[in-house]
Amino acid sequence: MTVPDRIPSDRRERFAEVAALVEQFGAQHLDAELTGFAIELWKRICRRKAPDCLRGKPSVWAASVTHVVARMNFVFDRSQPVHLTFDTLCGFFQTNKTTVGSKATELERTLRLRQHCEPGLCRSRFLEDFTTIQLSNGMLLPWSQAKRMGYLPPDARVDDLK
Repeated sequence: MTVPDRIPSDRRERFAEVAALVEQFGAQHLDAELTGFAIELWKRICRRKAPDCLRGKPSVWAASVTHVVARMNFVFDRSQPVHLTFDTLCGFFQTNKTTVGSKATELERTLRLRQHCEPGLCRSRFLEDFTTIQLSNGMLLPWSQAKRMGYLPPDARVDDLK
């Protein structure tokens, strides 16, 4: 894995270490898109001063980042094509469930992540179903419904909002 240039030099080694763990997990349990979302979230964390990505165990970071992406994309729902259990996630990384859950919640709060509608971290179908737009009359509509009703161009993509 090549380390992106925007990662500060003092964090590049940690970035590569955790990204490798996430990719190993993704190869066994996720699809390429979900693995990519987890790597993207890890990049966002490494570029910020808080939370400090140099503190803590790499396995806890990898499990927590993957947990956030899994929650945002309904991966813990058995009806989804790609699904897993929290036990599988924590077992793979050999981490404590409470620690991972707490760290994942901390990440969501610190980064102000929106559930199921965060561009670059969620599948486009969830983005369109959970992202709302406000019409000129004040009414809120889900993105997908606004497209169907003709308020948005047919080729409008919610992930272009980044």
